[in-house]
Amino acid sequence: MIGRANASHDIPIFHQDWWLNTSTNNRVSYVDVKMGGKIVAFFPYLLEKRCGFSVIRMPKYTRTLGPYLSLPQSKTFRREQNIRHVVEDIVARLPKHHGVRFFLDPDNDSAFAFKLSGFQVNQDFTFRVARDQTLNDVWQGCDQKTRNLIRTAEKKLVVRYEEDIETFIELSRKEVRHNSHDFPLLRRLFYEAHKRGQATILNAYECDDLVSSAIVLWDNNVLYYWQSARSSQSRMPGRNMLLIWKAIEIAKKRDLIFDFDGFGSVRSAKMLASFGQKPVIRPEVVFESPLYKVERIINRFVKKHVTKKDYKNDF
Repeated sequence: MIGRANASHDIPIFHQDWWLNTSTNNRVSYVDVKMGGKIVAFFPYLLEKRCGFSVIRMPKYTRTLGPYLSLPQSKTFRREQNIRHVVEDIVARLPKHHGVRFFLDPDNDSAFAFKLSGFQVNQDFTFRVARDQTLNDVWQGCDQKTRNLIRTAEKKLVVRYEEDIETFIELSRKEVRHNSHDFPLLRRLFYEAHKRGQATILNAYECDDLVSSAIVLWDNNVLYYWQSARSSQSRMPGRNMLLIWKAIEIAKKRDLIFDFDGFGSVRSAKMLASFGQKPVIRPEVVFESPLYKVERIINRFVKKHVTKKDYKNDF
């Protein structure tokens, strides 16, 4: 049986009870699916009211969610059939809603089942370094220019592994003009992760000036390059790339997959691609009622012309 109360790192970090309770202020709901009297899947979600619409979505700062599957071993046909049954059960037991949106982990096998259940399945992307890739193989796979930038930055910057999130927050407040961060929530999530040994902060200093900062999170399978900020005043090239490389080193030491955690622009996507890893599909599962779809179109148009929002949480 899956123990949802069990905060085991074997469950992905974004499915762990402490993460969901913290990120939703204890407003998370679950659909549990049983087979033979045992829980074989659970689906956590956040139900919110927006402009009179009921919307099921992921909590802020949560990168992937969807159903967590712990099905018995079986042949491919039987497993796929069981996944379809699980998803059908979940969909049938969700509360009344006008919209649904969440991203599946690249290793989650339920996208096809959601498609058959009438949901739209889109392709979002991230980059990942596989667990079995050696650090040297990753380095050799990087574009030559990227390696040179990392070498240059490593000679001129000091990278420290720190525990105080206030340095990251100060830099982020200073550098992001239209900031969509919820800093109190960010603090709570980081400290809850850190006290469980699942997070750290990488800070790059030029002399005593902080020029780049990143927060990384992990569970027993994946390390995420979760949040980052950099100083626009610094002219040091490669300061972000150096922190990414240091995060990859942490993942390798822990024998974990490294997830670049998506990208927010074409420019950043090309920068991440220069590390030599193939893009990995992170499926987006969406449902919108006709009336809610119209509201979303209007909402996106207004936001596009008024301010910038966190692309991973705008729903």
